[in-house]
Amino acid sequence: MYTQRKIHSGFVGTILLAAALLLLFAHTRPTQQKLGELKNNVAALEQTVNTFSGIIEEDAAIADLSEVEKKELDKTIPETLQQDTIISDLNNIAKTADVAFNALTFNLDKKGDLPTINISASFQGTAGNIIRFVKMLEVNPRKLLVKDAGITRSESTGGFELMNLNVTMQAFYRNNEL
Repeated sequence: MYTQRKIHSGFVGTILLAAALLLLFAHTRPTQQKLGELKNNVAALEQTVNTFSGIIEEDAAIADLSEVEKKELDKTIPETLQQDTIISDLNNIAKTADVAFNALTFNLDKKGDLPTINISASFQGTAGNIIRFVKMLEVNPRKLLVKDAGITRSESTGGFELMNLNVTMQAFYRNNEL
């Protein structure tokens, strides 16, 4: 009989140990899930703090500028998108250079330090006018950065050989929340 009790008490001990482990697992599992959620929340808050730190640093750098420098910065890299100003600037430069403004498309790229407006445009004019147009783009106060340009010959009218200019440009703005 003594052996039966030993087997029986070992079996009961194993059941109690399994029950204790199951209870421990059931008790700690929700805590582990909450800990995971808290880690995700902390990571999101850290990202928000880093974003605000960048904005504060940018604002502090802008605050150190004189009024004239602030106005120049607003002309060069405005606070907002100002798509209408870009279209107006391109149209005025095209008129001044005597180049026909044929097509225009915009594409926003909000990644990076400064949000970017990618602009694809098509113009037509004589070779000299096309060259003058590109030079005028380079000195435009809105700072249109020419990324890519391609010129093809077109039909000649009135003794002048016309050229088609397909250009890809970038413009920048500071507010990334649009």
